Amino acid sequence: MLATEKQLTLTCGWCKKIKNGDTWQTIEEFLNSLGYADITHGMCGECSEKIFQKRVYLESYQNICKAISSSIALDEVLNLIVTNIVRVMNVKACLLRLINKKSRTLDVAASFGLSDDYVNKGAVTFDQSLEDAMSGKPVSIYDVADDKNSIYFHAANKEGIRSIMSVPLRFKDDIIGIMRMYTAEPRNYSDEDMKFVSAIAEQAAMAIMNAKEFETIVSKEKEYLRVFQEISKALSSSLNLEEILNMIVRKIPEAIQVKGATIKLIDEKTKKIKLAASYGLNNDFLAKDPTGKELNIMEALNHLYSQASMLPFLKDKDMNILEELNYKPVFIYDATTDPRVLNKKDIIEEGIKSILSVPILARGKLIGVIKLFTGWLRNFTQKEVAFTTSLAEQCGLAIVNATMYEKQYKEVTYLKTLQEITKLRTKTTDFSQVLNRIVTRLPEIMNTKAATIRLLNPKTQRLELAAASGLSDEYLSRGSVEFEENIKTALKGEPVAIYDAASDARIHFNKEAQREGIKSILAIPLILYNDTIGVLRLLTSELRVFTSDEIDFAMALAEEAAIVIENARLQNKI
Repeated sequence: MLATEKQLTLTCGWCKKIKNGDTWQTIEEFLNSLGYADITHGMCGECSEKIFQKRVYLESYQNICKAISSSIALDEVLNLIVTNIVRVMNVKACLLRLINKKSRTLDVAASFGLSDDYVNKGAVTFDQSLEDAMSGKPVSIYDVADDKNSIYFHAANKEGIRSIMSVPLRFKDDIIGIMRMYTAEPRNYSDEDMKFVSAIAEQAAMAIMNAKEFETIVSKEKEYLRVFQEISKALSSSLNLEEILNMIVRKIPEAIQVKGATIKLIDEKTKKIKLAASYGLNNDFLAKDPTGKELNIMEALNHLYSQASMLPFLKDKDMNILEELNYKPVFIYDATTDPRVLNKKDIIEEGIKSILSVPILARGKLIGVIKLFTGWLRNFTQKEVAFTTSLAEQCGLAIVNATMYEKQYKEVTYLKTLQEITKLRTKTTDFSQVLNRIVTRLPEIMNTKAATIRLLNPKTQRLELAAASGLSDEYLSRGSVEFEENIKTALKGEPVAIYDAASDARIHFNKEAQREGIKSILAIPLILYNDTIGVLRLLTSELRVFTSDEIDFAMALAEEAAIVIENARLQNKI
């Protein structure tokens, strides 16, 4: 109310207008009605200080926000924050501490205005200011003089510190640290002060989390690059496939934090998938893993999507293989409940939660699978899947290189063996020596269990054993084999491959073969001048599909054996 000529004048408490009769007037209009024509405007000291303070706060806040948006260097942003706080708030010093959850301490992140001795006095344990922040208080003000028994009292007194204001650094619902302001004298802070420091603390927390996220991404990228460089170096310097695959399964868990990894490759001969390398998993689990059964779907391995007739081979529980055979990564979030997983009991016992399967391709053809196993439920990021896919490509490259080398090595070895046998037959007329050399050398070169050579007796036209290696006397004396269908076919001049000797009807002594540990058999005719004079047989201890290269080599060696036999017979006649 305004007292004028001993009367009370009504003034609006909200907009400050004055009631003059029945109307409301501004102060200027009211004074004009009283005859005060010359009026000017000014600003009181209190309002001036408030407006100036707001402008400084705004400028500092904008500078800090600009720095955060344009810089990813955390130290640079935090140092800008503490220097601006000291300048704008007119305090002695400012310090940022971040929570170390492992040690339960507040570790220094940035400071300004404090001596090195005070800053480096050691990590501060969780104190009352942090407890206040945890309980939801926006600000905690502490007067050093009120707590002379504090372990930091003497250090603060020596530094010239009287009061400390602590503001929590919040990111979403988490407290990640504390921003502290130090004064040399007791200090009262206005509401504007509190709003400003709270806003700056919010920006500091955001800058810290952004920088940490960036550092995590960069460190991951660096780790991925390091792993790629190591594997690429191994690829360029080694043709040892086992060594490279073991390196890959060892490096993946290090790079993307998984429990274990396996590499399984499809055997080109048997069309089954076999374990090639593993890391971080128990042998008992690896032995029980039914992946081999899942992927043993005959020719569907390579032609599933081009041949619809193959689909009936799949059972409902094998449907996850559809995705793998489509050459795309397959992700199973919870392997303990997912219907695509066959061995849930073993999965639970091994402590496996999530599985990522990535196909290994070589020249567009599926040749195997990399599987990653985690010990906790997790999703794989696009970068992690891309990283694993790239390593699968490295696997494919390593296998191609090793296969090419192996093929070239075999070709050279085959040629040297042929030359060796050819040279031997020119030096001796003892064809038994040459034949024994053939049945001994062939298993070494072609990785078979045994080999035999049987010759037709010109007089009786019965097959007689001429040379053998790798077989027991009991098996060799089991009886005549010339009535077996595979022998009959070979005597007609055609090679015969038996995949499973224990069940194939073309083998007469199936049980004997099973007892001897024989799985597959290759029968090659010994041909001389278009006449078959005997049979060379190769026997394996594992189920095997003989390649065309292997059959061609065995045929070439059989030709050498036939020539040796003919030379010896001529010598005997002479």
